[in-house]
Order: sequence, then structure tokens, then C-alpha cells
Amino acid sequence: MEHTLAAGVAHFVLLLGAALAISIAAERIRIPPAVLLVALGAGAGTVWHVRPPFDFGPTLLFVFLPPLVFEAAWVIDLRELQANWLRIAVLAFPGTVFVACVIAGPLAVFGALPFASALLFGAMVSATDPIAVVAVFRRVPVPPALRTIVEAESLSNDGVAVALYSVALGIATGGAVSWPGSIAAGFGAVAGGVAIGAACAVPLWLALSAVEASEYEVAGSVALAYTSYLAADTFHCSGIFATATAAIALRALLARRPNIANRDDVDVFWNAAAYMTNAIVFLATGLLIEPARVLHEPLLVAVALVVVLGSRLVLAWLVAPGMQARVTVFMAGMRGALPLALALALPATIRDRPQIIDAVFATVLVTLVIQGIPLRLIVERLYGRLPPAPESSR
Repeated sequence: MEHTLAAGVAHFVLLLGAALAISIAAERIRIPPAVLLVALGAGAGTVWHVRPPFDFGPTLLFVFLPPLVFEAAWVIDLRELQANWLRIAVLAFPGTVFVACVIAGPLAVFGALPFASALLFGAMVSATDPIAVVAVFRRVPVPPALRTIVEAESLSNDGVAVALYSVALGIATGGAVSWPGSIAAGFGAVAGGVAIGAACAVPLWLALSAVEASEYEVAGSVALAYTSYLAADTFHCSGIFATATAAIALRALLARRPNIANRDDVDVFWNAAAYMTNAIVFLATGLLIEPARVLHEPLLVAVALVVVLGSRLVLAWLVAPGMQARVTVFMAGMRGALPLALALALPATIRDRPQIIDAVFATVLVTLVIQGIPLRLIVERLYGRLPPAPESSR
């Protein structure tokens, strides 16, 4: 027992150390660390058959995702969020459903997948990855309003995509699906997650109002990230929306204090925690990707990549304000760990499970490379070097 525990800790430390070294190298050559982490991870997994020292799907959803979502929501600019909520809602809700359907349609029409499997694939890859987007946007001078739109969209559409995935999974497994009932259930899961997140944040804020020590705020925020997520999951609501709402609500409530020193300490903690979690998730994602599988189904992979990138381009053109914003929104359409976790969690009874996994591997790998590598250079050329947003506006 002790030997097994020690081995697990050693593997985790080795994974973190490798992720740190790769991230530093990526910064030196000016490409997003996420891209190099996934690429080198895929190489190590292919050549040496290295695999993550944990069960990726459940660990991502219940260990890594809550703090990553919480931290991404915690640093969102609250003023910009209030000013741009309608555009964010359009991108996150009808936008995610639109992308899922646009992806599924051509796959079924061209015979790459049956409609049920195509819809399942579309649901999995319909959302951009908040982990990837937030990590990249902190290193490029994106204007505050656009940064808030893209980051909030990435957080929101992950929650919508998970709800769509549940509906599509029911269709793919042959279950009787009522579209009005499914839509109502999806909205209920989102609304329930928002309500649970807010309900969890208020008691913590009241408790923290009696103290001024930053260690209590840090510990409380960590507990809130997991409590809100797990509570929402228990009631079959959206854990992503619950955690994001809890972070935004707590930040807004704590902002009423005249003293911001503690808030800065909490920011520093979450920045470090998000980096470590982010690096491990991307490296583990790379270790799981098998590049050879991308060539198993060339027609499926080719059509999937065209429709995934094309649907993102159409959505960016319809919703983003101006050509600069459209280019940035398109380039921020990377897919990451969540589609991979959902794909690997597919039941063995799903008819086209191997083909769907192949297509998800290709989508994650190609979008990270095509959109991730040039993102920093393109955004700097579009906007120049802008000063960072003032802390007081968060």
C-alpha cells in the first residue's frame, strides 16, 4: 500500500517536472505551452508508450476541471462581463448548438458517420476548451472586452456541450429521446448549476466577512470550487456552470471590501494552481493521443476537420464585432482535454466508438497546432502590445 502510494506520488512529480520544463522551453521559443505539451506528450506516448498515471476521464472531470474552471471564472473582468453578456450568451447557447449541428450534418451527408454518431461527435467538439483559451490569452495583448467574451464563451459552451453530449448519447444508444424534454432538461441543468453556484458562494462570503486573513480566503475558495461542482453533479446539474458562477459571485461580493490585499493573495495562489493543473492536463492529453489513429479513417478525419474549422469561422463571422475580433475568435477555437475525456468515456456499446475517438484525437491535435501556434503572433500583429487590464476592473 505504501509502495503504491509512493509510486503514485513519484509519477505525479515526474509529470509536473516534465510539464514545467516543456512550458519553459515553449516560452523561450514563443509558442503556447499547451501546444508543445500536447505535441511532446503525443511523441512520448507514441515512441515510449508512456501513459498518464491516473484514469484520465474521471480525474479530469472531478479533480482537475473544478479548479481550472473556478480560476478561469475568478479572473474574468466583471465590468466587461456585464457589458457583453448578450454576445457571450449568443456564443455559448445557440452558438454551441449551431456548431454541433453544422458539424454533424456534413459528416452524415458525406457518409463519414451515421447521424446519431455524427451528432455525438459534434456535441463533444462543439465547445472550445477554456483551459487552452485562457492559458494562451494571458500571454497575448487581447483587448479586455474581447478577452472577456472569448473566455466567458469558452467556460459557458463547455457546460452546454456536456448537456448536448448527454442528449446525443441517449440517441446513439437507441434510447427514446423527446426533443422538447431534452431541451428543457438542458436549460434546467444550466439554470440549476447557476443557482447552486450562487447558493454556495453566499455562505462562504458571509463567513469570510468576519476575517481578514488571506489564508482563509484561499482555503475557502478551494473548498468552494469543489463543493459547487460536486453539489451540482449530485443534483444532475451543470458542474461547470455551478463552479463558474460560484467564482464570479464570490469575486463580486468580495470586491465590496475596501482592502484588496487579500484578493491579490488569492489571485497569486490561483494563478500558480491553475498553471500546475493546466500543464499536467495538457501533457496528459498529449500522452493519450495516438497520432497513428488519425490516419485510420482519412475521410472521416478530413471531413471532421473541415466542418469543425468551418463552423468556427462562420460563428466568428456572425457574432464577433469587426474583422480583428472575428480573426481572434476564430483563432481561439481550440479544442482540448474535455472532448478527449468525453470520447474516452463513451460506452463500449457505441456503434462507431473507435471512429469517433479517432476523429476527436485529430480535432484536438490539429486545432491546437493550426490555431494555437500562430495565435500569439497574429494577435500581436492585430492589436500591437497593449498594457494589461488594471486589476481594479476585475
